[in-house]
Amino acid sequence: MKKNFLYSLLLIVIGLAVYYFIIRKGNSTLPINEKNFAVDDTAGIGKIFIADMEKKSVTLERNSNGVWTVNDKYEVRPDAISLLLKTIRQLSIKYPVATAARNNVLKSMATNNCKVEIYDLQNNLITAYYVGGGTNDFNGTYMKTVEGENPYVVSVPGFHGVLTVRYITDIEQLRSRSIFNLPLNQLKEVSVYYTEQADSSYRIKVIGVDSFQLINYQSGKQVNPKLVSKDRLNLYLSLFRFINAEGYENNNKKKDSILMQKAFCEINVVDIRGTIYKATCYYKPVSRETLQQFSNTGAPMAHDVDHYYATINNGNDFVLIQQFHFGRLFQTIGFFYMKTSERSNKN
Repeated sequence: MKKNFLYSLLLIVIGLAVYYFIIRKGNSTLPINEKNFAVDDTAGIGKIFIADMEKKSVTLERNSNGVWTVNDKYEVRPDAISLLLKTIRQLSIKYPVATAARNNVLKSMATNNCKVEIYDLQNNLITAYYVGGGTNDFNGTYMKTVEGENPYVVSVPGFHGVLTVRYITDIEQLRSRSIFNLPLNQLKEVSVYYTEQADSSYRIKVIGVDSFQLINYQSGKQVNPKLVSKDRLNLYLSLFRFINAEGYENNNKKKDSILMQKAFCEINVVDIRGTIYKATCYYKPVSRETLQQFSNTGAPMAHDVDHYYATINNGNDFVLIQQFHFGRLFQTIGFFYMKTSERSNKN
């Protein structure tokens, strides 16, 4: 009986040892609280808090509709949150910082870091860590968990670079750059007014998914439907499903002087609920960054032809827009007229 008891006790001890060294610790020799960087189930993340040494911080939260917002005010750029979640999921420790370099790395991280806190959908803390600078070969990033004592070099497999730049604390960089995001079945009216070309301006009324009215802005009269290309109207209106700014310029030092200029174009969009979306567009002065400095004749360009400025969100935001993307909306009323050959084929 006594022998059986000793065997049972021995089995229990062995079992506990196996659990601790294999299941609990796995193959790693790192302390459990010091390797808690990656979060495998990013679908279970409900909130991410990031703060830097310049006292800038952002709180990214997933709402009940699955949409991420920043500081409970703006929608987050889909590509920005996608990259951040991918990074959080793929974080991998390359190696612990060597003992000889440990103090120097910790001193560096004390003055150059951002703190990251990750919470689940029930607002429970999953992990928290500090993100420091990059290694000398720029192929790793120093990180340390809040509870841990030792820093580690962390990377994302297949990525060569420093991960610090992926933990953004600038709201302007994180927020959605969407200007118009309305599918055709949500549009009621679009108007485009050129301040120097009133005769080229127009309004488009959406009667149905395949029924439109083109109105001359200057005269207020509808253009004869027999002269209008329905395909071009349809193509043009479909552009309003995805029109973004290149970036926010609210802190641009030249903002006030640019807004004192006369806008060259105003675009107003009304959706079926009556909500108005407006973009007022201004020429961007030529600068050192301007690609085309001179015209084909050698004369200095009057303005940048690749970029413009615009005010959006009821004039509350000043943004940079691209000719390549936003410029597709700068059509004149003549664009919607059928060509002579098209009229002949229709008849």
